[in-house]
Amino acid sequence: MQYPNGDTIAPNSLEYDEVLEKIGYGKTQWVLLLMSGLLTITSVAAQQSMSIIVLASHCEFKTTEAEKGVMMAACVTGVFLSTYIWGYVSDAIGRRTVLLYGIFISSGLLFILMFVTSVWLFNIINLLSGISLGGVSAAIYPYLSEFNIPRHRAVAINYSTMFVSVTAIYVPATAWAILSSDWSIHILGDFIFRPWRLIMLFSLLPGVIGGLLLIYYPESPKFLLSENKEHQALIAVDWISKFNRGLPITRVLNCNEFTLKPEIQYEENVLSNHKGWHILTNIARATRPLFQKPHGLNFVLCNLAIVCLFFSSNGMQFWFPEIVNRSSNEENQNSTVCQILDSSYVEQNSSTNSTVICSDAISTKTYIDNMIVGIAFLLGFSIQGTLLNPLGRKNVLMAALVFSIASGILLHFVSNPIAVLVLFCLYILLPGLSISIMLGAVVDLVPTNLRGKAVSLCMSLGRLGTIAATNLIGVMLHPYCNTTFALFTFILFVCIVIVFRLPIRNSA
Repeated sequence: MQYPNGDTIAPNSLEYDEVLEKIGYGKTQWVLLLMSGLLTITSVAAQQSMSIIVLASHCEFKTTEAEKGVMMAACVTGVFLSTYIWGYVSDAIGRRTVLLYGIFISSGLLFILMFVTSVWLFNIINLLSGISLGGVSAAIYPYLSEFNIPRHRAVAINYSTMFVSVTAIYVPATAWAILSSDWSIHILGDFIFRPWRLIMLFSLLPGVIGGLLLIYYPESPKFLLSENKEHQALIAVDWISKFNRGLPITRVLNCNEFTLKPEIQYEENVLSNHKGWHILTNIARATRPLFQKPHGLNFVLCNLAIVCLFFSSNGMQFWFPEIVNRSSNEENQNSTVCQILDSSYVEQNSSTNSTVICSDAISTKTYIDNMIVGIAFLLGFSIQGTLLNPLGRKNVLMAALVFSIASGILLHFVSNPIAVLVLFCLYILLPGLSISIMLGAVVDLVPTNLRGKAVSLCMSLGRLGTIAATNLIGVMLHPYCNTTFALFTFILFVCIVIVFRLPIRNSA
């Protein structure tokens, strides 16, 4: 950046990614990856922990199976309703701002939730918490990627996504530690604070820690440049340089002055000049090209496939603790899943009409089996990553769905407890792993300027599949157990037909 005689060159105009490359990968990116992981843990734990909470709070709330389905779906519904809109809001006011508001408001609501005694008020607050967490889901990946150079972005997002698997282990592990002791504290009136309420505290703690770390970080320089805030972007870049290298950016670039090239905006900011319903109208107008030729039909099919995958994987995963807990009796070692569940519901109904005290005990097997599913997800992501290039994405996706369908069919007949656990792992795991492959297909099938909206919409509609599944199981599992499993397996069959029709490239 200097002439041979040592004189400084005139001010330079540099690309942001070029400056980031010169700064190098360092503490900024490592701490940000940890921070994104902590925010992800709270975002996912707030949803997944409900599958344990509905068991532990059963006697206190006196919930039916249908009400348990609503409890499990409330937070997911909030995330579904808000994520797509939060994505646009983050483009207007900044990723960091949305993340901070989202994580601290949701954490506050989760804390309030610890003291709620009405199941319907519990669901309403949980819904609001989900709406706040939608901001975390919408802004975390753009914020993370914009602090990394292009060749590091996919890797950073992949490792951040793996914290979802960590959460699947974290939730049952912390719940096991909390619920292993039986105590209660009388606070006011009839309100008794029981251990299950602490599960929400452990769900929000990682996010609070991540949010406190985020306060120390600046707004994304890439976003600031897109808003023509070059001076603030330069301050943010200088912060990254000092945090990574311990040197101001001018020392790293070896020049006294430089400018950053502005980011090109491909479309107007739908929030900047409009209010009220005009915002929604403009969001709908910006979304419409996704459903138009030449990629419209393929995009619709991708959405249907992703809804089916979320429906089968997440829906069954949310109810897995309930199913395992009812199946954990040692007398049920030679029965199929549905035979065990049917007898369990018969016992529950008979005890309802007697003087038997309500029991909300959770077996050790429930925690262990759920942790095994989490570990399986962690290993599954690693194994899948090694198979995608040599076997091809579409082939891996088709094989995963075939094995998942076979597992669903075998669950009707297999009675060996270990075999049932393996089949359940495959039944939940394989569609869950396939979601990331389908999202990669969406990115390939739509133009660059529509990819962000396409992925956000697919994820939002996928959560709609989760909502439908959790409520459907709540209504159907008791009277129609075999029909419920058959329906979920049929949904996977529909998914495999859609995937076969899609032009998914085998090479990445």
